Amino acid sequence: MTTIAQVSDLHFGSEERSTTEALIDELNRERLDLVIVSGDLTLAARDEEFARARAFIDALDAPTLSVPGNHDITPWNIPERFAAPYRRWHRHVSDTIEPSWFSDDVAVVGLNTARRMRLRLDWSHGSLSRRQIEGLAQRFDGAGPDVFRIIVAHHPFIEEEAQDLSNRPRAIVKRAEKALAAFVEQRVDLVTAGHLHRTYAAAFHTAPDEPTVIAEAGTPAHRVTVIQAGTALSSRTREEPNAFNRIEIEQGRLAVHTVTWLDTRWERDPEPLVTIERPSAAVP
Repeated sequence: MTTIAQVSDLHFGSEERSTTEALIDELNRERLDLVIVSGDLTLAARDEEFARARAFIDALDAPTLSVPGNHDITPWNIPERFAAPYRRWHRHVSDTIEPSWFSDDVAVVGLNTARRMRLRLDWSHGSLSRRQIEGLAQRFDGAGPDVFRIIVAHHPFIEEEAQDLSNRPRAIVKRAEKALAAFVEQRVDLVTAGHLHRTYAAAFHTAPDEPTVIAEAGTPAHRVTVIQAGTALSSRTREEPNAFNRIEIEQGRLAVHTVTWLDTRWERDPEPLVTIERPSAAVP
């Protein structure tokens, strides 16, 4: 079995020390194959916050795959924000902002949705470029036809129970519709995201009797599932306890279970947040 943890919105600078230590112990106890960190490792992109995030990553036994969030770009050093927005990220976290991780049964691809600026005044919202979307086929090049395909991003692509993407909430990533259509075309199975500090699952696909994202004519129906993770460590929770998601892949089945912090321990929900069967068709 391949096991992956998705932790998000760690927000070092607002973390609880006891919860942090307990999370490290829990992730190491589970003997994971990979830990996904879906953005906002820091509260304000300060060096000391990044250093604590680095110490957290170094304390984990499993390899990590991290993408930036909007909080990981400095809000206070404007020259740095425009000229070198990922300077501290590269110094403390990784030399890349869009990493990948492949195994025999899963292909994980990171997409950076954080931006140094947007035309609107609120720069916390995410975006994907056309180049990022068009480059997805190349990013998945080499992945076997039967592996599960997972996207890691920070900003959400679909709101909980949202039916009409044309009226998407402001928090939804810019160009979400184009990205979702590309995910269908590339047979992506799971999209992991954060930002909202809320845990939920939502789905979209091309089947005619369900909420749809219209892909190119002739594209086979395909279901893509989004899972949102709450904040794993921050005290800035939004009416939900700290939590992370555990992804389990075994014998052609992917299941996601939420693991919640209950003041003194982490507890795995026995009921899966979502389950996905192994894809039956290869990418054309």
